[in-house]
Amino acid sequence: MTAQQFVLELGRAMHALGSPAYRVEDTMDACCRALGLEGSFFATPTAIFSAIGPAGSSPNAVLTRVPPDDHDLGRLADLYAIRDRVVRGESSPAQGLDAVRRVLDSGVGVPRWSDLMAHAAAGGGAAVLFGGGWREAAVAAFAGAAVAGIAIAASRRPRLGDVQASLACAVVAFLVSGAAALWPPVHAPIATVAAIVVLLPGLSFTTALAELAMRHLAAGSARLLGTLAVLLTMAIGIGIGDRCAALVFGVAPVAAPERLGLGWLLLGIAASWVGFVVLLRATRRQAPWVLLAMATGFGGARAGSGLFGGELGASIGAFAVTALANLHARWRRQPAAVVRTPGLLLLVPGSLGLSGLTTALTGDFASSAPFAFRMLLVGGAIVAGLLFAGVLVPPPLDVEPEAKRRPLVRGLLRPPPSP
Repeated sequence: MTAQQFVLELGRAMHALGSPAYRVEDTMDACCRALGLEGSFFATPTAIFSAIGPAGSSPNAVLTRVPPDDHDLGRLADLYAIRDRVVRGESSPAQGLDAVRRVLDSGVGVPRWSDLMAHAAAGGGAAVLFGGGWREAAVAAFAGAAVAGIAIAASRRPRLGDVQASLACAVVAFLVSGAAALWPPVHAPIATVAAIVVLLPGLSFTTALAELAMRHLAAGSARLLGTLAVLLTMAIGIGIGDRCAALVFGVAPVAAPERLGLGWLLLGIAASWVGFVVLLRATRRQAPWVLLAMATGFGGARAGSGLFGGELGASIGAFAVTALANLHARWRRQPAAVVRTPGLLLLVPGSLGLSGLTTALTGDFASSAPFAFRMLLVGGAIVAGLLFAGVLVPPPLDVEPEAKRRPLVRGLLRPPPSP
């Protein structure tokens, strides 16, 4: 019974810390085989359905509700280490169960000022990487700090969490439009999207398409609809903020963004890296890999855009990030998400969908339609890069009973598991 509880608690913990449905199911199934259990699992974005029991007996059906939580790379790596110790026999399932519960209960104590600085750094850096100038970066950093303030308030008042994204978008749009009217020239769309980059559900959108591509239809469909609902509420918040700013400050003039040089791009990557390390709760050992992942994804997407165009070029960035993530997982026995998640954050197509919806709010439906198609194309290109990288540079098996680490070259020649 303790072994069953360990498998169920491990799956719940991985789900809560941002793992996709196919990764949760594969890990739980592999742990069952290693512990002599029989199990069948079905994961959705909010629940896990399980039938698990000793080999040769009637399995017990269990429904586990899992509220979605933020990505936490540090705790996710701890879960993988606990899983490997139990499977190799270094810890008993009871010890592993206690360790998993301690990881879930531990959390990460981050000072409030650290979150404020992280949101500001992520917003300012994203503005530069999205093609803005120093004015857009300054405005996005200030508005990003406001997003952090709303998140802190929502953590103290749970009911505020239901409207956190739309409220943050309204506040950001008001601040950016006001700055564009009082401190021109500021390209408001770039500054707005950069300030809320940490709220965009583009990673969820990409995960949903990946789940659909891997025939996890229920999980992918549910996650896709949830993503679209979040985008719609965020767009409405931006629309409200823009209208309020127009009433108070007047209509801001349309300004072209100032193009910055390579040095500013490197500074933007560094600022985004500092912000994402804090927001993704990465450890000090993971921080260099986060920087390498972001540089790889951004550089790969730039190179791919020159070869195939902006939409299809995202597949090159996704392929490079995923290949690096799988190599890191093989070498360090760490979750591939440590590299994959921050590397994809600058590629995800959530900003395109948000731009399309905000354009539709002005009544210009003809101009908003191309954004929706571009979002689908970019999302599909990223998923294609993920799948090709999973075949050519396969990830490690979910459970490897032997303690010895296989050489990378020999490991790449093995038949690949599910990506």
